[in-house]
Amino acid sequence: MATATRVHRATTSSRVSAILSAIVLLAVLSVATGDNRSWQLKLTDICVFVVLATMWNLLAGYSGLVSVGQQAFVGLGAYGLIFFANGLNQDIYFSVIPAAIVAAVISVPIALLAFRLRGGYFAVGTWVIAEVVRLIVKNNTSKTIGGGTGTSLDVRAYEAASRIRTTSLIALVVAVLAIAVVYLILRSRLGLALQSIRDNESGAAGLGVNVYSTRMFVWIVAALFTGAAGAVFYLKTINVQPDAAFSVSAWTAPLIIMVAVGGLGTIEGPILGAVGYYMLRDWLTDQTHWPSLAPETYLITMGLLAMVFAIFVQRGIWGTLTRKFPSLQLFPLRRRVEGVDG
Repeated sequence: MATATRVHRATTSSRVSAILSAIVLLAVLSVATGDNRSWQLKLTDICVFVVLATMWNLLAGYSGLVSVGQQAFVGLGAYGLIFFANGLNQDIYFSVIPAAIVAAVISVPIALLAFRLRGGYFAVGTWVIAEVVRLIVKNNTSKTIGGGTGTSLDVRAYEAASRIRTTSLIALVVAVLAIAVVYLILRSRLGLALQSIRDNESGAAGLGVNVYSTRMFVWIVAALFTGAAGAVFYLKTINVQPDAAFSVSAWTAPLIIMVAVGGLGTIEGPILGAVGYYMLRDWLTDQTHWPSLAPETYLITMGLLAMVFAIFVQRGIWGTLTRKFPSLQLFPLRRRVEGVDG
């Protein structure tokens, strides 16, 4: 009997999860296309957080770029939406696309500055650059931008219930696309290059990996989807103000918590962390029951939780689960070689 080998990616758990994911997606789609405004608003927020956490994890968890300035792209997406919808009188839903592209284009000169830095200097540098972008927008007193007082998306031509429904549907589409793009990237040769850069940048470069261009590519992809998420969020919120749109405490800090708790360097971890973060925030900050925390107290509580995970559960929830149950994979990336008797 000759023994052949076969290479597999999928596992039993991944096949089961694909079926369950399809069922969940259909259920969520029914919410997005239904008539329950409250659930549609919640769905929009969750999808935005999933996109942001997934993109931050792509940078930090797979390419070693720990950015503390992702709020710059959220704000650029928000103001890109305002520019195209209010300034150029474009359809508000269509304006999400050029707004995301603007964020991606502006990410290139930002990268040219930030990529000169390494480690902690890179993290601080991205924060400083984000603050510079915020000040530039804040000092723009044009009628479209509105300066420090901000402005509002013109939605007078759109019926409220229809706008909320369409926004939640767009948010769901962007979230699914973000996860799919990250999965496809990580399954490709680029994904192998990213992981080698993360594990040993000098070693990867010595093996012929173009570290700079690889990181630049994922940086632009992350900016594109982060900008899209920012635009979608403000489709729902309508009111845009620079200090809120470019806030590190409102955006990047929660993202770090989501990924740290869910599991850095996994696809599933940021999704789990984003959904869990939102559900906890929604419950703990609800003033109609006990316990009810002020938003500031909640952020402090989540920060302490992230510190506990960083010290004692460094792999996060999903990383810990997969370490105990290696076959548990929703998005299989590793190849497995099995022998087949023939």
